Order: sequence, then structure tokens, then C-alpha cells
Amino acid sequence: MKARILSFLVVIVTAAVCVFYWYFLVRRSVPASSKVPEIKWTKYFETIDGFYTSPTVGTDGTLYIAGSKMYALDASSVSRWEYRVDLHDLIESGVFQDETQNIYFSTLNKVYSLTSSGMKRWETTCGAPPKTASSDQGGTSDGSTIYTTCGQSFSALNKENGTQLWSMPPLDRETSPVMLRDGVIAFVRERRIFAADRAGTILWSYPHVPTSAGGALDSKGAPLETYIDSPIAVGDDDTIYAGSQIGKLIALDAQGQVKWTYDNGYQMGFRISPVIAADGAIVAVSIQDVAYALAPDGTVKWTFHLPKTRNMSRHAAPVLGSDGTIYVLAEQKLVALSEQGKLLWDLPLQGTAMGSPALAPDGTMYIAMAEGTLYSIHTGSRGLLQSAWPKYQRDASNSGRSVGAGGK
Repeated sequence: MKARILSFLVVIVTAAVCVFYWYFLVRRSVPASSKVPEIKWTKYFETIDGFYTSPTVGTDGTLYIAGSKMYALDASSVSRWEYRVDLHDLIESGVFQDETQNIYFSTLNKVYSLTSSGMKRWETTCGAPPKTASSDQGGTSDGSTIYTTCGQSFSALNKENGTQLWSMPPLDRETSPVMLRDGVIAFVRERRIFAADRAGTILWSYPHVPTSAGGALDSKGAPLETYIDSPIAVGDDDTIYAGSQIGKLIALDAQGQVKWTYDNGYQMGFRISPVIAADGAIVAVSIQDVAYALAPDGTVKWTFHLPKTRNMSRHAAPVLGSDGTIYVLAEQKLVALSEQGKLLWDLPLQGTAMGSPALAPDGTMYIAMAEGTLYSIHTGSRGLLQSAWPKYQRDASNSGRSVGAGGK
């Protein structure tokens, strides 16, 4: 009997030790490192490749990047395949991947779908090309449809064959559509946020009237306080966050009603996508090179002054690592901040980053430059932070799908 009791106690103690190990050691977050990371490799492409879009990391670890051709690389920089579009066409959008690993991108007048092995699934001709290049304007998808730029339109296309289902006026430059729960698509057009259903029917917009040269107007012709200039980020509860060049960040609920507005005092405002930390804090970088962290109620937690950019044309959104590190590109440097807004390190880089970085699950960060250089940097993070929106277009696949987005 004593032997049985002793054995039983040993089992209990062993189980308790296992629980302690997994819960307190394995699950706890790894503290952010203050050690400057190493550049794993640098790959140089032709100048014509000048990268203006964000890299995409596929679910199998393949890196996709659009230059004069579509490139697929492995983690060591070896080319897996290349795909060239028509001779007189140009790739003019970001790349995104769906849940079945197919990739999609737009050129001046076409939309392409390729398999993860580089085989063309279909191409759709969209008619007249846009007047200006779209640059990093990606897309999103559900189970049967993709929503992306097609020539001079924002369109819904059948995922299996590229058939155009509907189209509407184009999105604003440097913005991409996102998908909320229940299949609602949110996007920025005419400096306003619109929400549409899968059939393309507009559900609501904010502000409710078109903009003018001086900004948005109310029903009496008076200026409204906010118009929209940045891509969208989406919270766990489908709260929509976006910025304005007039120095404001805005939070809308899923019905387009204002939850709060933050005003930085009419300084230069926000043009790049905000991101969302694990505690719901919104991290955004202004044109004046100031990083802001706002609590979920819109109050400021901290600010950090980054190195000044020369032309104030900031395009790269922050990226949040699994350990809470905030990575920001600032004037030929990769800057790392702690969750409290303290400088951890900065890493000098050569070139101009126009798209946002990509962070692979193994902690490798990929940064593509307009001069045709691609950096691979080993960070201390284990992939992206587990939060509602840790980077531009939410995930490594640039899917643009919010937490719990419908897949029908």
C-alpha cells in the first residue's frame, strides 16, 4: 500500500513539474534583445528590378518579391523560380497569398495568379492601365474570390479562373483592401474608408461625403476634422484604425462609427499602416518620423523620435516581432524599439526601402530596396507577434484578412 501511495505521489509531482515547465518557461515571452543582429546575406538584382513593394513570405517559407519579374527565393537566397510577365507590362502591386498557397499580383493592365511553384493558373486583362503606378497595392481574399486592383478599377475576381465579378473606382495609392469578419471588405478611396459586402454593395463610408482640395466636407460644406491617407489596420473586435496627413489617427467600429480620434497637434500626420500590439496598443509612425504607441482608448502611451528621413515620403510600416520588439525602417537604418518605446539597437542599411519588411517564422527579416538590393537579417524574434495586426496587411502572406475573417 505504501509503495502505491509513494508511486501516486511521484506521478503528481512529475505532472506538476511538467505543468510548471510548459506554462512558465515554454509559454513565456522571450525578452527583446538589445544585441544588434547580423545580416545573413545580401542579394543584388539589376537596377531595373528596383523593389517598390513589400516582400511576402509563403507558408512554406518561400520568399516572393516583385521586381521586373516575380521572384521566388529560398531562405538561403537561392532562386526557386522566376516568372516574367508580358514584355511591355510591369508588375505594379504587392504580392499576397491565399490559404491554398496560390499567389496573386497585378501589373499595369492584368491580374495574375500563380501556384507556389511558379506555374501560371490564370491571367485576367483589365483594360486601360492606371494613370499612375499603384505601388504596393495588394489585395485580400475569401474562399472563392480575390479583391484587388485591376487596371483602373478595384475588382472582385473568381479565384479559380480570374473571371471579373464586379468592379468599382480605384483605391487610393499605397492602400490595400482588408477583410473583416462576415466577409465585409474595407478599403480607402477618395480619402475615405468604405465598407462593402462580397457583392460589391457599399454598406457605409467615413467621412460620409466626398473630399475636396481642402479635405472632407460635411453636409453644410464645412470642413470635417478627418480624412484618410493611410492603409487600414484591424483589431480583434473589427475596430478599424487609419491615419490622416493632417496629424490624426482614427478608430472606427465595424459599422463605421467613430470610437475615438487622436490629434497630434496638426503636425505632419500619418500615411503608413498602423500596427497593433498584443495588449491592443496601436503603433503608428508619422511623416515627421515620430513613433507613437496609443492605448486602445486612444490615449498616448509613449512617443519616440526616429532618425529624420530626407524626403518625408515614408512608406514602410512597422513590424512587431514575437518578443514584442518594434522594428521600424528610418533613414537607411533598421531601428528596434522595446514595447515601452526604448531604443534597443539600430542597424545601418544601404538603399531606400519603399515597401514594408517581411518577418519569417524563423526570425529572418527581409527588406527590399528601391535600388534592387534585398537584405536578409537574423533578428531575435521568433516570427511575428501574436496580435490582431502585427504588420502591413496583417501576416507574412500579406493576406489582409483580419482575425476571424470569413472564408466563404
